[in-house]
Amino acid sequence: MPKSTSENYEPILLYIYVVYGVQVSYYLNKLDSMYQMTCYSSTITKELSMLISLIRHGDPDYANDTLTSKGHKEARKLAKFLANKPIDAIFQSPKGRAKDTCRYTADRKGIEPVTLDWLSEEPIKRGDLYLWNAPGAVFLSSPQLPTYDSCLELDGEMPEGKQQFERVSKGFDEVMASFGYVKTEHLYFIEKANNKNIVFFCHHGVIVTLLSYLLHWALPLIFVHSTVSPTGLTMIDMAETGRLAQPKMIAFNSLSHLL
Repeated sequence: MPKSTSENYEPILLYIYVVYGVQVSYYLNKLDSMYQMTCYSSTITKELSMLISLIRHGDPDYANDTLTSKGHKEARKLAKFLANKPIDAIFQSPKGRAKDTCRYTADRKGIEPVTLDWLSEEPIKRGDLYLWNAPGAVFLSSPQLPTYDSCLELDGEMPEGKQQFERVSKGFDEVMASFGYVKTEHLYFIEKANNKNIVFFCHHGVIVTLLSYLLHWALPLIFVHSTVSPTGLTMIDMAETGRLAQPKMIAFNSLSHLL
């Protein structure tokens, strides 16, 4: 086991303390924390298998189905952030705002994106209310919370979401099967393991619907308890055990590329 950072630097820091009277315990603790974080990050990186990135489009101009000037700026920053990250395939929604966001990254990586109809966001509405913007009272007022297995049925809390849920889950599983991961009950059977990194440029409603499917969370609860910001990056690792894999979310709505 390698020495911790504080052990490596302790003689130097002790010298500073003796000569200059500087209290260094704070910095020793900081160095140890940084050392542990580095080791942890290395472990995570080593264990990753197939990696899936879900990215919402930039700040939208809905009227013209494109991006605002702010959205273009966000998309450029995202492309710069992803420039040195390994990407093997890019998929995009047919909506203009998603394609305009994708273009910056695709051009920079030299990858031709594949357009998939199921990545398009379709309204899930109850009257004039978009249910992914529903206030908590719509789904949280009952003593019993919505459940994954029944919430989208006709007698469930949100039958309006079933069509998109089925469309998105079917489309995603078709993509995964093309990479060697075949859905079997609640897991994926690995016909051909790989460490591909694939990226989907799409929409808030599609991303949270897909998370509901992959993580077995009731869709109404994800709607009221989460949001995906413009160019927010969500990452899913296909964690493998033998010939089976389960999706694990390792990042949600990351906006570090905008800092």
